[in-house]
Order: sequence, then structure tokens, then C-alpha cells
Amino acid sequence: MSFRHSASAGDSSIVRLRLAGTTAAPLPFAALAACLCLGGCVGQIGERAPLQTGTGAGAPSPGSGGATSAGGSSSGAGNSPAGTTGSAGTPSGNGGASGTGAGGSSGGPGTAGLPCDVQALVSSKCWSCHGTTPQPGLPSFATYGSLTAPSTKDPSQTNAQRALARMQDNTTPMPPPPGTRATAAEIAAMQAWINAGYSAAGCGTSTGGSTGGGADAGADAGATPDAGDPFGVPPTCTSGKSWTGGNNGSASMNPGMACISCHQSSGGEAPRYAIAGTVYPSAHEPDKCNGANGSTGIQVQIIPKSGQTITITPNGAGNFSYSGTIALPYQAKVIYMGRERIMSTPQQSGDCNGCHTQSGAMGAPGRILLP
Repeated sequence: MSFRHSASAGDSSIVRLRLAGTTAAPLPFAALAACLCLGGCVGQIGERAPLQTGTGAGAPSPGSGGATSAGGSSSGAGNSPAGTTGSAGTPSGNGGASGTGAGGSSGGPGTAGLPCDVQALVSSKCWSCHGTTPQPGLPSFATYGSLTAPSTKDPSQTNAQRALARMQDNTTPMPPPPGTRATAAEIAAMQAWINAGYSAAGCGTSTGGSTGGGADAGADAGATPDAGDPFGVPPTCTSGKSWTGGNNGSASMNPGMACISCHQSSGGEAPRYAIAGTVYPSAHEPDKCNGANGSTGIQVQIIPKSGQTITITPNGAGNFSYSGTIALPYQAKVIYMGRERIMSTPQQSGDCNGCHTQSGAMGAPGRILLP
């Protein structure tokens, strides 16, 4: 799985998927689809929603529901026997390129007028799908006005009331899996704000509806004001550094490229991955530009059909990979500074960067983006 990879015939950062009980059977590159909130490529990590980071994924292929196995090593270089259980971890390898810090987070709604704790809740739990440019068919929670507007599903309720109900709904919860559910304290904060008549005093000002916090509490929770659409930005290489080492076997090689597809074409010389991709601080970074440095606290979590959670830390170039066995389909999310960008639609392909290209492919809006 890679959050944003453009495949290239000579890119050896791509991986081979192996379906359980079969010989190496690479999935068609064209089958890749989906991101941190979609189906097809919709629902991927980094979908068009400010706090949701999409993951590349693919359309159903033969062997759907089976297990994906891609060797036993989670390192960025070297081959290992196919079918063995790999361990999650930071890709390793020689010649690691220095990446960029993750300071340019795309998260944080510009929800002026909200109490700090409500603003933090929207930022961490809602923004992925309900941001400035929400996912198709969903309302935006980007402003005070949008949260207090009548719901299109039930005009007798505001969007805030509908959101509160969904947060407490165990059948169709919001955020949807694999997103982390709102806590009792977060739900209470939203309820208190609604009960108090939607006070518009704002974060840092006493409000009848807020249950605590202050300006600092909101900032600590990741509620950094940012009303812009993170996918509506021009292409840029945020790190200012690009990979120039060719296909020399480093785990930091070719960030942004479709690792699995490239490794499939290597004749068996490149390592096999079940999941591979690159996390970026902005949505349209060019191929081979170093991504977000995983040492700043970034985590990529893969949730296979079997239910266990595989946690991977991207390396200094933003690349991440996993070489173990994954029961298909899977979901994924990127976690950073208390925020999440989720891919809720189950995926069949782990070549994330196949969809999460610079411009986006097969429904993905761009790169795998920090929440």
C-alpha cells in the first residue's frame, strides 16, 4: 500500500502481491483503486477531505478475500522468502535520503466561533470527510455556519445534531471504521454546545457550551485553523530534496512512485511488499520528492480483514512498506498529531502510490496526505 505512487517501468520501489495459496501473481496495475475514505479509489487515504489521508488501493481482483503475502521482511531492500510473516516497522536500507519534517500538516479546520473542545473534535474526528471540500454527498463542517445549518438528511436537525447522533450510533458510527470513535468527553462537549444554543464565542473565549479547554487546549488537540482545501494547492516539493540515486536498493528510493508495480517488473531482484507507499505534507508533490519524515510521529495503520492492526512508521523520505501476510480486503489510516486521515472503503491492492500520484488517479485526489 502506498499513499501516492506513480508507476514507472524503471522504478524498483514497487512491490509484488502474492495471494495465499498461489504463486506470485501480480495484480494488474490498472486494478489499483481507492484512498484514506473511498471505494474504487474513493474512500482512500487522502481523499478529497482535509483531515482524511487516503491510501492507494485497488479494485477487486482474483483471490478477493484471500491473504496477501509478500515475503518476510519489512525493510526497504533485500529479498526474503515469500509467504513468511513479516514485521511492521520503518523501512530500512542503504543511502537513506533525508526527508522533510512533517510541520506542514494539512489538518485543522478554520471553524471560527466554535468552543475549543468542539473545534478539536471536528478537527480530529470529522475533517477527513467533512472538510472544506467534503467527500461527495457529505456536508462540510468547515465553518460555524455549516455545522449549524439544517441537515439535508433531516432538516429538522442541524448538521451538528446529526453528527452527534452518528457519533453515538453503533450501527453506522461516525467516523466510520477504521476511524477512532469519539470519546465520551468529546461527545459531551458537542452535546453541551448544542444544548447551550450553539454559542459563537469561539475558542479561547468562555462559552456556555464548552466543557473545558482553552486556546492552548484546542491547539494541543490539533485544531490548527486552516480553512483551505489541502488538495487545492499547486504542485510543490515541500522538502526541497529529491531522490537522485536511481534504483540502487535503498528504502528511501523513488518516493512517490508505485513501488509494487515497479518491483514486479524487476525480475525477482527487488523485495516484495504487500503494502507500500509514501506520505506527503502536501497533496501534489512531484515524483521522487522526499515526503514527510516519519520520525516526527507519523504512523500508517493497516487493518486487514482479519482485524489485527499493523502499524508502520514511514522513513525519512516518507516511504513505508510491509512485507508480511495481509488478509484482504484491508482498510487504512494515517495518524499524526492526534488527527487521522482514513480510508474506510476496503481495498484489494497494496500499491498505494499507484492511485496516489501527483495529480491523483482512479478516484484519488492526489498524494497520501498527512491529516
